[in-house]
Amino acid sequence: MADLAERLNDLRVHVRAPRAEIEAELRGHTGVTFSFGESVYGLADESRLALAMEAVGRLLRVGWVRQYREALDGTGLYTDSNDPQNLTFFADRANIVSVAESSDGRITISSSGMDSFSVDIKPGTVYELSADEFCASASEAATKLAQDFLAKVQELKKQHYQ
Repeated sequence: MADLAERLNDLRVHVRAPRAEIEAELRGHTGVTFSFGESVYGLADESRLALAMEAVGRLLRVGWVRQYREALDGTGLYTDSNDPQNLTFFADRANIVSVAESSDGRITISSSGMDSFSVDIKPGTVYELSADEFCASASEAATKLAQDFLAKVQELKKQHYQ
């Protein structure tokens, strides 16, 4: 079991937004970082960046789930997806709403069940922040979002299984 926990903590998912030079990496459960390709940031506006970040969020989620399932393969652990208790838990987990904001208040990310994402970037952010500053704020907000979601999942597990 400790080996599985280590493998899950070591998961790394690296993705690139479609039609954009915006990349993100998820390490473990909550460590999210963003980066831009050469001179992309200066050509972007807030609405295009928000859409790209939403796409990246979906890609990170899909990649993480895929790697999570691969890590479980061969462990003998089995979750009965037809069990009524599990079905209720899965439905409640899908309805968890998480919201996080960067400490500078410029970037807010929200998610429902970590399946759909909404990103709000305050007007003027691209003009006022460098690419590195933007990436730091975006990474902070995304990491806070993942932490909030996981904390809510842990509470939900207590309600359903203890």
